[in-house]
Amino acid sequence: MNKNVATKEYFNEIHFLRAFACIGVLFVHVSATYYNQADGVFNWFTYFFNQLGRFGTPTFAVISGFLLFNSINKKGFVFKKFVSSRTTKIILPFIIWSLFYQLVTVYILGGKFPTDPKVFLYNFTLGQSFYHLYFMAIVVQFYLIFPVLQFIRNGIAWWIALGLSAFSSYYFFITKDIPLVSGIIETVMVDKVFLFHWIFYFVFGGFLAYYWKPISRWTKKNTILLVLAVIGVYVGAIYEYKTIGSISSRRATNMINIPLLSFATIGLYSYVSQLNFVRTSLQAIGKFSMGIYLLHPFVLIMFIQILPAGVWQTRMMPIMFFAVLFGSLALVKLIQYLPKHQYIIPIPARKNMVKEPVIQRKPVSA
Repeated sequence: MNKNVATKEYFNEIHFLRAFACIGVLFVHVSATYYNQADGVFNWFTYFFNQLGRFGTPTFAVISGFLLFNSINKKGFVFKKFVSSRTTKIILPFIIWSLFYQLVTVYILGGKFPTDPKVFLYNFTLGQSFYHLYFMAIVVQFYLIFPVLQFIRNGIAWWIALGLSAFSSYYFFITKDIPLVSGIIETVMVDKVFLFHWIFYFVFGGFLAYYWKPISRWTKKNTILLVLAVIGVYVGAIYEYKTIGSISSRRATNMINIPLLSFATIGLYSYVSQLNFVRTSLQAIGKFSMGIYLLHPFVLIMFIQILPAGVWQTRMMPIMFFAVLFGSLALVKLIQYLPKHQYIIPIPARKNMVKEPVIQRKPVSA
Protein backbone atom coordinates (compact mmCIF):
# COMPACT_ATOMS: atom_id res chain seq x y z
CA MET A 1 0.00 0.00 0.00
CA ASN A 2 1.42 3.37 -1.02
CA LYS A 3 1.06 6.07 1.57
CA ASN A 4 0.36 9.48 0.12
CA VAL A 5 0.62 12.42 2.43
CA ALA A 6 -2.22 14.88 2.08
CA THR A 7 -3.31 17.80 4.19
CA LYS A 8 -6.66 18.82 5.53
CA GLU A 9 -6.25 22.17 3.84
CA TYR A 10 -8.60 21.15 1.04
CA PHE A 11 -11.52 21.36 3.46
CA ASN A 12 -11.11 25.11 3.12
CA GLU A 13 -12.07 24.76 -0.53
CA ILE A 14 -14.97 22.48 0.32
CA HIS A 15 -16.29 25.04 2.81
CA PHE A 16 -15.93 27.61 0.03
CA LEU A 17 -17.94 25.33 -2.28
CA ARG A 18 -20.53 24.87 0.47
CA ALA A 19 -20.83 28.63 0.81
CA PHE A 20 -21.34 28.98 -2.94
CA ALA A 21 -24.11 26.34 -2.84
CA CYS A 22 -25.76 27.91 0.19
CA ILE A 23 -25.80 31.39 -1.33
CA GLY A 24 -27.32 29.95 -4.52
CA VAL A 25 -30.16 28.29 -2.60
CA LEU A 26 -30.84 31.51 -0.69
CA PHE A 27 -30.99 33.47 -3.95
CA VAL A 28 -33.63 31.06 -5.26
CA HIS A 29 -35.84 31.12 -2.18
CA VAL A 30 -35.53 34.83 -1.33
CA SER A 31 -36.31 35.80 -4.93
CA ALA A 32 -39.20 33.31 -4.95
CA THR A 33 -40.58 35.02 -1.85
CA TYR A 34 -40.55 38.34 -3.69
CA TYR A 35 -42.27 36.58 -6.58
CA ASN A 36 -45.02 35.33 -4.26
CA GLN A 37 -45.39 38.68 -2.54
CA ALA A 38 -45.78 40.30 -5.99
CA ASP A 39 -48.79 38.06 -6.77
CA GLY A 40 -46.76 35.57 -8.76
CA VAL A 41 -44.81 37.97 -10.95
CA PHE A 42 -41.05 38.11 -11.45
CA ASN A 43 -39.29 41.25 -12.62
CA TRP A 44 -35.90 41.16 -14.32
CA PHE A 45 -34.01 41.52 -11.03
CA THR A 46 -35.75 38.81 -9.00
CA TYR A 47 -35.86 36.51 -12.04
CA PHE A 48 -32.11 36.96 -12.62
CA PHE A 49 -31.18 35.85 -9.11
CA ASN A 50 -33.78 33.09 -9.05
CA GLN A 51 -32.33 31.49 -12.16
CA LEU A 52 -28.64 32.01 -11.41
CA GLY A 53 -29.15 30.51 -7.96
CA ARG A 54 -30.14 27.19 -9.53
CA PHE A 55 -26.58 25.89 -9.25
CA GLY A 56 -26.87 25.57 -5.46
CA THR A 57 -28.74 22.29 -4.97
CA PRO A 58 -26.65 20.13 -7.36
CA THR A 59 -23.51 21.62 -5.81
CA PHE A 60 -24.68 20.42 -2.40
CA ALA A 61 -25.04 16.94 -3.96
CA VAL A 62 -21.44 17.13 -5.21
CA ILE A 63 -20.24 18.06 -1.72
CA SER A 64 -22.19 15.20 -0.13
CA GLY A 65 -20.62 12.72 -2.54
CA PHE A 66 -17.15 14.20 -2.11
CA LEU A 67 -17.15 14.04 1.68
CA LEU A 68 -18.53 10.52 1.86
CA PHE A 69 -16.19 9.00 -0.73
CA ASN A 70 -13.25 10.94 0.67
CA SER A 71 -14.00 9.54 4.11
CA ILE A 72 -13.85 5.91 2.96
CA ASN A 73 -10.71 6.60 0.91
CA LYS A 74 -8.98 7.54 4.17
CA LYS A 75 -10.68 5.32 6.73
CA GLY A 76 -12.24 2.47 4.79
CA PHE A 77 -15.89 1.45 4.88
CA VAL A 78 -17.37 -0.01 8.06
CA PHE A 79 -21.08 -0.63 7.59
CA LYS A 80 -22.11 -0.28 11.24
CA LYS A 81 -20.19 2.98 11.66
CA PHE A 82 -21.59 4.25 8.37
CA VAL A 83 -25.19 3.62 9.46
CA SER A 84 -24.63 5.23 12.87
CA SER A 85 -22.93 8.29 11.40
CA ARG A 86 -25.52 8.89 8.67
CA THR A 87 -28.40 8.40 11.10
CA THR A 88 -26.98 11.10 13.36
CA LYS A 89 -25.97 13.54 10.64
CA ILE A 90 -28.86 13.32 8.19
CA ILE A 91 -31.71 10.94 9.01
CA LEU A 92 -32.53 12.28 12.48
CA PRO A 93 -32.30 15.95 11.37
CA PHE A 94 -34.48 15.07 8.38
CA ILE A 95 -37.15 13.60 10.64
CA ILE A 96 -36.95 16.45 13.17
CA TRP A 97 -37.18 19.22 10.58
CA SER A 98 -39.93 17.46 8.65
CA LEU A 99 -42.03 17.37 11.82
CA PHE A 100 -41.09 20.97 12.62
CA TYR A 101 -42.20 22.25 9.22
CA GLN A 102 -45.40 20.23 9.39
CA LEU A 103 -46.21 22.15 12.59
CA VAL A 104 -45.20 25.44 10.98
CA THR A 105 -47.50 24.70 8.04
CA VAL A 106 -50.46 24.04 10.34
CA TYR A 107 -50.00 26.56 13.14
CA ILE A 108 -48.39 29.50 11.30
CA LEU A 109 -49.42 29.13 7.66
CA GLY A 110 -52.91 27.80 8.37
CA GLY A 111 -52.49 24.53 6.49
CA LYS A 112 -53.74 21.10 7.50
CA PHE A 113 -52.21 17.73 8.18
CA PRO A 114 -53.04 15.17 5.49
CA THR A 115 -55.95 13.10 6.75
CA ASP A 116 -54.90 10.05 4.76
CA PRO A 117 -52.01 8.26 6.54
CA LYS A 118 -50.67 7.05 3.18
CA VAL A 119 -50.52 10.60 1.84
CA PHE A 120 -48.81 11.78 5.02
CA LEU A 121 -46.24 8.98 4.84
CA TYR A 122 -45.61 9.63 1.14
CA ASN A 123 -45.10 13.36 1.67
CA PHE A 124 -42.97 12.84 4.76
CA THR A 125 -40.72 10.20 3.18
CA LEU A 126 -40.16 12.17 -0.01
CA GLY A 127 -39.29 15.38 1.80
CA GLN A 128 -42.51 17.17 0.89
CA SER A 129 -43.17 18.40 4.42
CA PHE A 130 -41.77 21.68 3.11
CA TYR A 131 -40.38 22.86 -0.19
CA HIS A 132 -36.68 22.55 0.63
CA LEU A 133 -36.62 19.18 2.41
CA TYR A 134 -36.73 17.11 -0.77
CA PHE A 135 -32.96 17.39 -1.02
CA MET A 136 -32.50 15.63 2.32
CA ALA A 137 -34.75 12.82 1.05
CA ILE A 138 -32.45 12.54 -1.99
CA VAL A 139 -29.39 12.32 0.25
CA VAL A 140 -31.02 9.55 2.31
CA GLN A 141 -31.59 7.59 -0.92
CA PHE A 142 -27.94 8.11 -1.82
CA TYR A 143 -26.96 6.60 1.52
CA LEU A 144 -29.13 3.57 0.79
CA ILE A 145 -27.11 2.71 -2.33
CA PHE A 146 -23.73 3.95 -1.08
CA PRO A 147 -22.71 0.53 0.36
CA VAL A 148 -22.67 -0.63 -3.27
CA LEU A 149 -21.11 2.51 -4.74
CA GLN A 150 -18.24 2.43 -2.25
CA PHE A 151 -16.77 -0.52 -4.18
CA ILE A 152 -15.72 1.96 -6.89
CA ARG A 153 -12.02 2.05 -6.09
CA ASN A 154 -10.00 2.52 -9.31
CA GLY A 155 -9.75 5.00 -12.15
CA ILE A 156 -11.47 2.92 -14.83
CA ALA A 157 -14.39 2.15 -12.52
CA TRP A 158 -14.74 5.85 -11.71
CA TRP A 159 -14.92 6.85 -15.37
CA ILE A 160 -17.51 4.15 -16.04
CA ALA A 161 -19.56 5.22 -13.01
CA LEU A 162 -19.38 8.86 -14.08
CA GLY A 163 -20.61 8.01 -17.58
CA LEU A 164 -23.45 5.77 -16.35
CA SER A 165 -24.57 8.32 -13.77
CA ALA A 166 -24.56 11.09 -16.39
CA PHE A 167 -26.73 8.93 -18.64
CA SER A 168 -29.10 8.22 -15.74
CA SER A 169 -29.52 11.86 -14.74
CA TYR A 170 -30.03 12.95 -18.33
CA TYR A 171 -32.52 10.14 -19.01
CA PHE A 172 -34.67 11.06 -16.03
CA PHE A 173 -34.42 14.72 -16.98
CA ILE A 174 -35.90 14.18 -20.45
CA THR A 175 -38.32 11.32 -19.81
CA LYS A 176 -41.91 11.74 -18.68
CA ASP A 177 -43.00 8.11 -18.70
CA ILE A 178 -41.02 5.20 -17.30
CA PRO A 179 -41.53 2.00 -19.31
CA LEU A 180 -42.58 -1.23 -17.56
CA VAL A 181 -43.64 0.52 -14.35
CA SER A 182 -46.87 2.17 -13.28
CA GLY A 183 -48.76 3.42 -10.26
CA ILE A 184 -46.93 4.64 -7.19
CA ILE A 185 -43.58 3.34 -8.46
CA GLU A 186 -43.81 5.42 -11.62
CA THR A 187 -45.01 8.42 -9.60
CA VAL A 188 -41.91 8.24 -7.42
CA MET A 189 -39.51 7.64 -10.31
CA VAL A 190 -40.65 10.67 -12.30
CA ASP A 191 -40.66 12.88 -9.21
CA LYS A 192 -37.65 15.21 -8.84
CA VAL A 193 -36.95 13.63 -5.46
CA PHE A 194 -35.98 10.30 -7.06
CA LEU A 195 -32.25 9.75 -6.58
CA PHE A 196 -31.40 8.88 -10.18
CA HIS A 197 -32.36 12.36 -11.32
CA TRP A 198 -29.37 13.55 -9.25
CA ILE A 199 -26.98 10.60 -9.12
CA PHE A 200 -24.48 12.23 -11.50
CA TYR A 201 -23.68 14.97 -8.96
CA PHE A 202 -23.05 12.53 -6.11
CA VAL A 203 -20.83 10.37 -8.31
CA PHE A 204 -19.01 13.44 -9.61
CA GLY A 205 -18.32 14.35 -5.96
CA GLY A 206 -16.73 10.94 -5.46
CA PHE A 207 -14.79 11.36 -8.71
CA LEU A 208 -13.54 14.70 -7.38
CA ALA A 209 -12.41 13.04 -4.14
CA TYR A 210 -10.59 10.24 -5.97
CA TYR A 211 -8.75 12.60 -8.33
CA TRP A 212 -8.40 15.44 -5.83
CA LYS A 213 -4.64 15.93 -6.12
CA PRO A 214 -4.35 16.11 -9.93
CA ILE A 215 -7.56 18.17 -10.21
CA SER A 216 -6.35 20.56 -7.50
CA ARG A 217 -2.97 20.98 -9.20
CA TRP A 218 -4.55 21.52 -12.61
CA THR A 219 -7.07 24.09 -11.40
CA LYS A 220 -4.41 26.11 -9.63
CA LYS A 221 -2.37 26.29 -12.86
CA ASN A 222 -5.29 27.30 -15.07
CA THR A 223 -7.04 30.07 -13.17
CA ILE A 224 -7.48 32.34 -16.20
CA LEU A 225 -9.14 29.52 -18.12
CA LEU A 226 -11.42 28.85 -15.15
CA VAL A 227 -12.41 32.52 -14.85
CA LEU A 228 -13.40 32.45 -18.50
CA ALA A 229 -15.31 29.21 -17.87
CA VAL A 230 -17.26 30.80 -15.01
CA ILE A 231 -18.13 33.79 -17.17
CA GLY A 232 -19.23 31.41 -19.91
CA VAL A 233 -21.40 29.39 -17.49
CA TYR A 234 -23.26 32.45 -16.22
CA VAL A 235 -23.63 34.05 -19.64
CA GLY A 236 -24.92 30.73 -20.95
CA ALA A 237 -27.37 30.45 -18.03
CA ILE A 238 -28.73 33.94 -18.73
CA TYR A 239 -29.15 33.10 -22.41
CA GLU A 240 -30.79 29.79 -21.48
CA TYR A 241 -33.47 31.21 -19.20
CA LYS A 242 -34.13 34.16 -21.51
CA THR A 243 -34.72 31.90 -24.50
CA ILE A 244 -36.30 28.85 -22.84
CA GLY A 245 -37.87 30.35 -19.75
CA SER A 246 -37.68 29.30 -16.12
CA ILE A 247 -35.37 26.32 -15.64
CA SER A 248 -35.03 24.12 -12.57
CA SER A 249 -31.88 22.96 -10.81
CA ARG A 250 -32.14 19.69 -12.74
CA ARG A 251 -31.50 21.29 -16.13
CA ALA A 252 -29.31 19.14 -18.34
CA THR A 253 -26.71 21.87 -18.85
CA ASN A 254 -25.89 21.68 -15.13
CA MET A 255 -24.05 18.43 -15.82
CA ILE A 256 -21.49 20.67 -17.53
CA ASN A 257 -21.97 23.80 -15.44
CA ILE A 258 -21.51 22.19 -12.02
CA PRO A 259 -18.17 20.47 -12.75
CA LEU A 260 -16.85 23.71 -14.28
CA LEU A 261 -17.97 25.77 -11.29
CA SER A 262 -16.55 23.18 -8.89
CA PHE A 263 -13.17 23.26 -10.62
CA ALA A 264 -13.25 27.07 -10.62
CA THR A 265 -14.03 27.19 -6.90
CA ILE A 266 -11.08 24.91 -6.14
CA GLY A 267 -8.69 26.80 -8.37
CA LEU A 268 -9.71 30.32 -7.35
CA TYR A 269 -9.95 29.73 -3.61
CA SER A 270 -6.31 30.62 -2.95
CA TYR A 271 -6.84 34.02 -4.59
CA VAL A 272 -10.16 34.81 -2.95
CA SER A 273 -8.88 33.68 0.47
CA GLN A 274 -6.24 36.42 0.43
CA LEU A 275 -9.07 38.81 1.33
CA ASN A 276 -9.44 38.07 5.04
CA PHE A 277 -13.02 39.30 5.38
CA VAL A 278 -14.17 37.34 2.34
CA ARG A 279 -12.33 34.21 3.50
CA THR A 280 -13.74 34.24 7.05
CA SER A 281 -17.24 35.09 5.81
CA LEU A 282 -17.27 32.24 3.28
CA GLN A 283 -15.83 29.82 5.82
CA ALA A 284 -18.58 30.71 8.30
CA ILE A 285 -21.32 30.34 5.68
CA GLY A 286 -19.78 27.07 4.51
CA LYS A 287 -19.43 25.65 8.00
CA PHE A 288 -23.04 26.42 8.95
CA SER A 289 -24.49 25.84 5.49
CA MET A 290 -26.64 22.87 6.52
CA GLY A 291 -28.16 24.86 9.35
CA ILE A 292 -28.77 27.83 7.08
CA TYR A 293 -30.35 25.49 4.53
CA LEU A 294 -32.70 24.00 7.10
CA LEU A 295 -33.66 27.24 8.85
CA HIS A 296 -33.87 29.90 6.15
CA PRO A 297 -37.47 29.05 5.05
CA PHE A 298 -38.61 29.52 8.66
CA VAL A 299 -36.80 32.87 8.84
CA LEU A 300 -38.51 33.93 5.60
CA ILE A 301 -41.90 32.87 6.99
CA MET A 302 -41.38 34.89 10.16
CA PHE A 303 -40.27 37.94 8.18
CA ILE A 304 -43.41 37.68 6.03
CA GLN A 305 -45.50 37.53 9.19
CA ILE A 306 -43.96 40.48 11.03
CA LEU A 307 -42.43 42.90 8.51
CA PRO A 308 -44.36 45.63 6.68
CA ALA A 309 -45.30 45.26 3.03
CA GLY A 310 -42.67 47.81 1.97
CA VAL A 311 -39.79 45.40 2.54
CA TRP A 312 -41.12 43.21 -0.28
CA GLN A 313 -40.45 45.85 -2.90
CA THR A 314 -37.67 44.76 -5.24
CA ARG A 315 -35.17 47.39 -4.15
CA MET A 316 -35.18 45.83 -0.68
CA MET A 317 -34.24 42.34 -1.85
CA PRO A 318 -30.46 42.68 -1.31
CA ILE A 319 -31.09 43.82 2.27
CA MET A 320 -33.54 40.99 2.86
CA PHE A 321 -31.08 38.47 1.43
CA PHE A 322 -28.54 39.39 4.12
CA ALA A 323 -31.26 39.61 6.77
CA VAL A 324 -32.30 36.03 5.99
CA LEU A 325 -28.68 34.88 5.92
CA PHE A 326 -27.77 36.48 9.25
CA GLY A 327 -31.10 35.54 10.82
CA SER A 328 -30.52 31.90 9.88
CA LEU A 329 -26.96 32.03 11.20
CA ALA A 330 -28.18 33.49 14.49
CA LEU A 331 -30.72 30.69 14.93
CA VAL A 332 -28.09 28.07 14.16
CA LYS A 333 -25.83 29.54 16.83
CA LEU A 334 -28.70 29.47 19.33
CA ILE A 335 -29.46 25.84 18.54
CA GLN A 336 -25.81 25.02 19.27
CA TYR A 337 -26.53 25.78 22.93
CA LEU A 338 -29.17 23.05 23.09
CA PRO A 339 -28.18 19.63 24.45
CA LYS A 340 -27.66 17.04 21.72
CA HIS A 341 -27.79 19.79 19.11
CA GLN A 342 -25.83 17.59 16.69
CA TYR A 343 -28.99 15.55 16.19
CA ILE A 344 -30.82 18.70 15.11
CA ILE A 345 -28.24 20.37 12.88
CA PRO A 346 -25.03 18.63 11.78
CA ILE A 347 -22.12 21.05 11.92
CA PRO A 348 -18.70 19.93 10.65
CA ALA A 349 -15.69 20.26 12.90
CA ARG A 350 -13.19 22.94 12.03
CA LYS A 351 -10.68 20.45 10.60
CA ASN A 352 -9.85 22.88 7.86
CA MET A 353 -8.08 25.21 10.25
CA VAL A 354 -5.31 22.68 10.99
CA LYS A 355 -2.75 21.85 8.33
CA GLU A 356 -1.54 18.65 9.96
CA PRO A 357 -0.56 15.78 7.69
CA VAL A 358 -3.00 12.96 7.19
CA ILE A 359 -2.04 9.57 5.89
CA GLN A 360 -4.34 8.86 2.99
CA ARG A 361 -4.50 5.32 1.74
CA LYS A 362 -4.52 4.68 -1.97
CA PRO A 363 -7.92 3.33 -3.07
CA VAL A 364 -7.84 -0.42 -3.56
CA SER A 365 -8.70 -1.77 -6.99
CA ALA A 366 -12.19 -3.18 -7.25
